Amino acid sequence: MFVLLVEDEDDFIDELRQVFLELAPSAEIQVARSRSSAMKLIDKVFFDLIVLDLKIPTIDGALDAEPEHGHAVFAKAQSVAPGTPVFVLTGSPVEDFIQPMLSKQQQVDIWGQGQKVGNLTFLQKFNFERCPENLRPIVDGISGLADVELDRQGCDLSTPNDRLIRIFAKLNGGAFCRVTKLSGGLSTAVVLRLHLTDPSGALIYDAIAKLGSADVVREEGEKFDKLVARLDPSATPRKLATLEFGAGSQAGNFYSLARGFDVSAFDVALWAEPRAAGAILAVEQATKPWNDGVAQSRRTIREIRQRVLSDENAARLAAAHRIKWADELEAKIIQTKWAYIHGDFHGLNILASDQGAVVIIDYGDVGDGPASLDPITLELSLIFHPQGPFHPQRADRVNWPTTEQAMRWGDLDFYLAGCPAAEFIRECRAWSERVAVGKREISACAYSYLLRQLKYNDVDKALALALLTGVYAHFNST
Repeated sequence: MFVLLVEDEDDFIDELRQVFLELAPSAEIQVARSRSSAMKLIDKVFFDLIVLDLKIPTIDGALDAEPEHGHAVFAKAQSVAPGTPVFVLTGSPVEDFIQPMLSKQQQVDIWGQGQKVGNLTFLQKFNFERCPENLRPIVDGISGLADVELDRQGCDLSTPNDRLIRIFAKLNGGAFCRVTKLSGGLSTAVVLRLHLTDPSGALIYDAIAKLGSADVVREEGEKFDKLVARLDPSATPRKLATLEFGAGSQAGNFYSLARGFDVSAFDVALWAEPRAAGAILAVEQATKPWNDGVAQSRRTIREIRQRVLSDENAARLAAAHRIKWADELEAKIIQTKWAYIHGDFHGLNILASDQGAVVIIDYGDVGDGPASLDPITLELSLIFHPQGPFHPQRADRVNWPTTEQAMRWGDLDFYLAGCPAAEFIRECRAWSERVAVGKREISACAYSYLLRQLKYNDVDKALALALLTGVYAHFNST
């Protein structure tokens, strides 16, 4: 349990330490004696609880203690760590700053203990003897998270993410949770698979957790409700919970997953025909509601590229790698089918069963865009995603494609010679042709994806540039 005490009076610091020593002997307590010190710690350190005296000075040792400085610390905590409960100590029964703070108060079962507590609690200092009874539900909730055993499977979990998984487990009666890292997508969010069991060892949920900043998690939840709910339920998990408290700056969306979806599209890619092609057809069918009946529209290739890469980064990468035709290409206007898309359709975001049924996960980048970006992203992720079967840093990588093959990306027969995932890629390309207006849209999507890959240090840049040459030639051949 990590606690921040924001207090400048030594007597109260000593008394608070004694309270925590009795309630939670192993608690790690840091003290900030001023607004400045508190803000620095909140910026850098994770805390389960902030105990805040409103009347504090601006800097350590100053004599300008005022409630407005404590209120500034509260505002900082709400901005940086909105999921961290705050226990406010006040020396006056009527503080000017208390009423606005009350608008942030919620009663929530933060730690899955079956008891709602306030994310914001007030105690007047003259009632300090009631401090232990006010803090006990908070301490019990945080300490109770240790009841959940985690098998991290080698995952390096941050403390906030550890908290979120344990809270999810407690809320659902879980005793043991096996954690497997799936991916992180385009954002800094983390995607995990959770196998949660009860005290008897019976399965409660096979779940997917998407953990990230509160804003990212909230936005994904809204996208799921608005857009993902349109898709075939059999290919999309059901949202179980959105957790926004108990983990500082982090929050999480949790989704259920049917049993048996134990492999990713990266594994499927190496399946024999027709199973590999059948899985792609299943993904296409699942996402069909997003692009059925969508009218064509005119778009610049720059607009397509902006879906995955900013103007600043695009200009920098094109200049650094001497892609002299990039500006001319991006200025061209082409026919597109601008629909709803997943937006980050690499192979780890599609899970499959042995029978070829599929489920789609990670909806942080769902939104509008060119319809063929998803199949093209899936195709090229086999080469460029770090866990893709043809990523250059894989020890077991097959030497495909060669530079010459990459430069003839549009000629599938030549390009796929010697490729162990030939049928998978053929079906990805066929899918892109079925949903796109034409081959120029497909080439524009491939250009956008490949230009973005030049950002990453682990990418075979020579191969990416060879593929860009092949994509440009394919565009010009239409």
